[in-house]
Amino acid sequence: MKQIKIILSMMGVGLILAACSSFFPSSSVSKIDDTPNAENGERIYFTSASERGGRISFSGGPALGGMMMGSYLTCASCHGPTAQGGRHTMHMTVMDAPDIRYVELAEEMEEHGGGEGEYDLATFKKAVVDGEHPDGDSLDRDMPRWKMSDADLADLFAFLQTLE
Repeated sequence: MKQIKIILSMMGVGLILAACSSFFPSSSVSKIDDTPNAENGERIYFTSASERGGRISFSGGPALGGMMMGSYLTCASCHGPTAQGGRHTMHMTVMDAPDIRYVELAEEMEEHGGGEGEYDLATFKKAVVDGEHPDGDSLDRDMPRWKMSDADLADLFAFLQTLE
């Protein structure tokens, strides 16, 4: 009788584990993949939201911060759908947004005293998070200082590297 109770108890545990597995897919308990996700980077670029944690906040940036009539400021708001930037008017202010495709960012190293070297993730973080050129000069005041995780930053950088 005691053996039957143990078997039934073990079956119950098995059923509970099987039921719980639908709530916790194997991908959520496996090793986290550190490979940048350009698809999430694209989401961040166009929506200012990450698949990891929702809306990404910022400080500074253009007057009114893109919050007019329920809209949110995004990278695409200023740099455009192809990241090629350009001159446009936002909140009745003329703004020149630079081309931020990777091929153009790479030239940033030469133009702003970054010297020889590759425009890498650390340099990108300096611009997006700290608002600085490779040489430490401040970016234009219209550039928001985004508050994002290193993983989201790597995803955004990976997306920009896909643009030609």
